Amino acid sequence: MKLNTCALVIFLGISILSCTSDVIPKPVGNFRIDIPKHNYYNLNQKELPYSFDYADYAQINSFKDNNPYWLDIFYPKFKAKIYISYIKMDTSLSKYINESHDLAFKHASMAADIESEAVIDNSRKLYGLIYYIKGNNVASPINFYLTDSVNNFLRGALYFNMAPKNDSLSPVIQDIEKDIKVLIKTFKWKK
Repeated sequence: MKLNTCALVIFLGISILSCTSDVIPKPVGNFRIDIPKHNYYNLNQKELPYSFDYADYAQINSFKDNNPYWLDIFYPKFKAKIYISYIKMDTSLSKYINESHDLAFKHASMAADIESEAVIDNSRKLYGLIYYIKGNNVASPINFYLTDSVNNFLRGALYFNMAPKNDSLSPVIQDIEKDIKVLIKTFKWKK
């Protein structure tokens, strides 16, 4: 009986000592983001002064009333949009380039870094710049502009309809970055 009592006392002692009120919080987790495999459609509407390819799981939303050549490439699964604005240039090219630069650098206060990549294709008369705006709380991680340097100017900016947490959105940003590069690679001005 003494052995059973002794074992019971030891068991209760270990049980009491192992019960602590220290709570160890679990780290914040993010949902797994599955990027769908996709192909590309060609946006070649006769009323638009340009054409390009876009991901088949995205939707094109047009603004026919105020700006007939503006549109959004909407990614409903990711609550993301690439806002596309087009201008028939009526003044010097530098004005439009400076405005695009200023709009991209409005995100500089939240950015860890801003990198740029030139777009130069003489055969298509396509010139521009892509801004990669790095940082966890940047509202628009990719901005770009395209021009023929004489008549046409197009600007694009990627936004998400949620508070930016770009470290967790990184797979989506990388995939949409590929889509933007396809857009630029297939982009054509119409005469």
